[in-house]
Amino acid sequence: MANITIKESIIDYARDKCYFHINDLKRYFTEKEIEFRKNSLKQQIYLLKKEEFIYSAGRGWYSNIQKEFEPNIEPTEKIIKLLIEKFPLLEFSCWSTEQLKGFFHHLPSQFVTFIYTDKDFLSTLRDFLTENYYNIYLNPSKIEAEKFIELKTKTIILRPSVSSRISKEKNLTKIEKILVDLFIEMKKISLVDNEEYIKIVSNIILNYRINMAEMLDYAHNRKIEDQMLNIINI
Repeated sequence: MANITIKESIIDYARDKCYFHINDLKRYFTEKEIEFRKNSLKQQIYLLKKEEFIYSAGRGWYSNIQKEFEPNIEPTEKIIKLLIEKFPLLEFSCWSTEQLKGFFHHLPSQFVTFIYTDKDFLSTLRDFLTENYYNIYLNPSKIEAEKFIELKTKTIILRPSVSSRISKEKNLTKIEKILVDLFIEMKKISLVDNEEYIKIVSNIILNYRINMAEMLDYAHNRKIEDQMLNIINI
């Protein structure tokens, strides 16, 4: 029987892996006692990407999912435009649970928008948005959320920004950040329960390709990397 090539071994490994890290592949080769050189492994991965058998999923990460996730930006367009017109130099990011409505198992009756910006500017932002008839909550704690938060039309929660290497596009929030932020909000204000969260994440990452490296970097910054790895189970 002919020896299996490095390329064939990668194909066998990656065939049923929605995502994998190159270090996982190296461990697999070591366990199977498959000899490889670092450069030849990278070369074969490059060729498989070129052949579109696997795709890049961020630094060191790969996926067999072709279609990238494209968020629905419509739910946040109005509020982003309003803030840019009033505060053209303000750095902020914005996302809404409505952008995830196609991935909920139990669709919520009301959606919530989150805006992240410099903590020293949150009060100014609250006052401006309140004047524009939004239902605003300024960085609520879990106890405050349980007592006071009423989810109704035009509800916005303001939070201080958290350092992130995720690229920004016109104040829109990428799915990699949204999934981490949603996990935090699940714990802070019981926005969704754990089972619902897992369903949302699974529905997204198993059907669409995301940048796994960016998501885990941001999760590390928010001190939940291990929890995210357990949830995505890769």
